[in-house]
Order: sequence, then C-alpha cells, then structure tokens
Amino acid sequence: MKIAVGMSGGVDSSVTAVLLKEAGHDVFGVTMKLWDDDSRAPEYGSCYSKSQNAVIEECEQIAKFIGIKHYVIDLSREFNKYVIDYFIDSYRNGLTPNPCIYCNEHIKFSKFFDGIESMGNSFDKFATGHYANIVYSDIHKRYLLKRGKNKLKDQSYFLYRINQDMLSKIIFPLYDMEKSVVRDMARKYNLPISEKPDSQDFFAGEYKRLFDDEKTSGNIIDKNGNILGQHNGIFNYTVGQRKGLDIAHAHALYVLSIDVKNNSIIVGDKSDMFSTDCYIANLNLISIEKIDQPFNAFVKTRSAHKGTMATIHPQTQDGRVYIKFEEPSSIVSRGQSAVFYDGDIVIGGGIIE
Repeated sequence: MKIAVGMSGGVDSSVTAVLLKEAGHDVFGVTMKLWDDDSRAPEYGSCYSKSQNAVIEECEQIAKFIGIKHYVIDLSREFNKYVIDYFIDSYRNGLTPNPCIYCNEHIKFSKFFDGIESMGNSFDKFATGHYANIVYSDIHKRYLLKRGKNKLKDQSYFLYRINQDMLSKIIFPLYDMEKSVVRDMARKYNLPISEKPDSQDFFAGEYKRLFDDEKTSGNIIDKNGNILGQHNGIFNYTVGQRKGLDIAHAHALYVLSIDVKNNSIIVGDKSDMFSTDCYIANLNLISIEKIDQPFNAFVKTRSAHKGTMATIHPQTQDGRVYIKFEEPSSIVSRGQSAVFYDGDIVIGGGIIE
C-alpha cells in the first residue's frame, strides 16, 4: 500500500515509518507546520512552539535516513482557528478544554488529510504513532476504535471524535507495543532520535502566555459566598485545582467551579467535588449509530481518569446524553470529554456540560 506517515520528529512516528517501509509499503512522511510566528508560544517542548522549524528539519533528516520522501503541510492558520481560539474561548467561559482532542478532530485527521491530497499525493492509508487500534467489525458493520494494548500509553480517549470516514483511512502500527519495545526498535534501526524524550503536548505547560493581556482579578469564594481571597484571572484556574490558590485555610481547598458572569472562583472541600452524574453534548458515536435505550459502560472523564462504570441514558431531543455514575467521581469538568467503553472498544463520547 501507499502510506502517508504523520511525522513529528519523535520516536513513535519515526519507528512507525520504519516498520511500514520494512514491511514493503510505499511510504512517505508528512509533517504539520502549526506555529504561526506567535511570540507567545513556548520556545520548545510542544507541538506549537518557536522551535518548530528545527523540528521540521529534524523530520526531514529522519525521513532521509529512513529513505523516504518528506513533505511539510502548513496548517498554522487552521490550527490557530480550530485549536488556539477554541482553547482561549474555553478558559474565558470557565470551561476546561482539551486541545489535543480538538486537534485530532479538526486538524490531524481532517485538514491534514486535505493538505496531503491537495499536493497531489494520493495514499491508501494514513499512519501515526498513536497507541490505539482500528479494526473493521463485520458484526457492527463499522470501523471500531479500540484501546491500545499498553493501557498506560493508550490514547484512545484523545481519538474518540474521529468519524467513520477517517477511521477507514487510518492505521496505528504501534497499537500492541510497549514503549520500551518501540525504543528498542529505534535503537535497532539506529534512528538518531532513539533516546529522545517524549514530547509535551500543545503549549508545554505555558498556556497562560495566551492571556498575558487579560489579567482581571476577582474574588475566590466558598460555596456559601464568603470571600476567601483574590484570584488574578479565571484563566489561571481549572476545576479540581488545589495548588496555587494562595489561601490560608485549616485544610486543603479545591476549585469547584468558575463563575464567569461574576468573575469568581468557587472553592470547597474535596468531598464537594464529587459528582454522581452529568450531561454530555456534541456527541460522536463510533461502535453504534445512536443511543435509543439505556446501557452500562465504562466511562472516563479525563485522559488520566481510571474510569468508572455508569449508565448511559438515551439521547434527548436536543441530542444530549445523561450519564449516571455507579460511583461518585471527582473528575467531572465542564468542557472536558466523557468517553465510554465496552471493554477495549470505544463506544463514543461527548463534551461535558
């Protein structure tokens, strides 16, 4: 097959390209240019950084070393529109965004495809170094997204918004591998990045630079409305946060919610954080076409969430879904995603309201 490999300059994507070439496929590499010269971007360590030109050059060198052609697709304008703007707007509205999920849906497995094809490079499959799996099910009559064998590296949570058309074109060759094995393969093939550390996502923890001109202070209050302190901009806080509140109190306090209208941060005890249910909207279903009757599923509400069993109720007329957890969860934040599983199969998910 003719396979396009999304290359980031990291170990995973580089090994993916090598394995496919060694298997006899016609492989070429493609890299996204995402940075748009925004001075607020971090110097390095993220997919959106000032060092991106160096990363692109590194990808070109790796491709040359492997013996494949390499192309660069400029998606900086699209990334700014679909990911950066979304991220900023989410924080302004008191939500907890997940930029990697939005990037996968709107950029990496959408605009990236369009960019490759616009260059006249047709391909049978598109491969990346993600730790997840895609299979076609004769029973479901659909392409299924499944968790990677290595549960610690599994990235299916970030991929749940990919539609059937895209799933039919994607392969994840590393789905059943441990990271240590992938590194061993990089050493075996003498790849120059075999010891390169894993990259950080999005803004390398420096996203507050995006709000440098918006430092509007306000009150930090408890759930009864008592003022406990001052904050320096709601974008500096996220639900569940404990550190950085700078409040002298008898015990630890956590951010319970963000009141955008009144520019306030509401805090409380850890016990106040637990939720027994939630609604999700903007649904994307993978293994089924619709939800017309209740069913039980394993639900994750953050990528690092261990997950809990829950009852998924039928979609309402406006398309929302009600989820009732079997055990109260402390990791339910507006703007994050709730993704539900049947074993290793991703059923679907949506955005927590």
